[in-house]
Amino acid sequence: MEELKAIAKNVPKEAWTQLTKTACDTFEKLIFPLTATTEGIGRLIQLRFNQLNDEQKIIAAKCLQEASEKISFPDKKPKTIIKPLVVYEALDNADNQTDETIRTLWANLLAKEFVEGSVHPEIAKKLTKITSKDAVLLLEISESESISIPIRVLKALASTWTLGLLNKGKTFNHVHLETLDLIHQIEKDWYLTTTGREFLRCVSDPQ
Repeated sequence: MEELKAIAKNVPKEAWTQLTKTACDTFEKLIFPLTATTEGIGRLIQLRFNQLNDEQKIIAAKCLQEASEKISFPDKKPKTIIKPLVVYEALDNADNQTDETIRTLWANLLAKEFVEGSVHPEIAKKLTKITSKDAVLLLEISESESISIPIRVLKALASTWTLGLLNKGKTFNHVHLETLDLIHQIEKDWYLTTTGREFLRCVSDPQ
């Protein structure tokens, strides 16, 4: 976030004002159609969005834009009940979405919620505590269990990192994910918990 603010200082005031206005317009244009089946939800989410500072609004609008691009509704969209708490978590944690990988996971999670209404707020809370390296470790553990979870962004990231975390025993990342109840250890091997599987389902690429 500090890096973003540093960049912002070099942007002319008029241009920054226009960027913020565009972000607000984009957010409103996207959120109200998605919440149209649940009266009042869109307004509640808009109020939360308005509480963000300008930098956060720009990031949050970008995340929502990416989420909307992932959505493919059937001919007759079901009346999905969107949980504001899930969207609030995404908005309140706009700062950590300066990490492109993490922003993509938020976009995937929001897309799941907008289409299915299937994301538990606790899963969204866990995403607020995850780093890219944590997420790649979760993916590695899932693949060691032969669980096929489509998360292209993590696969691409893992291919550029030489992690080998599964061969290092118990790292801080393992301890952190274990504390979040996303993984557990049986003898010397690591496995996803039920919560871990649900987490990966929620942040996976929409089908």
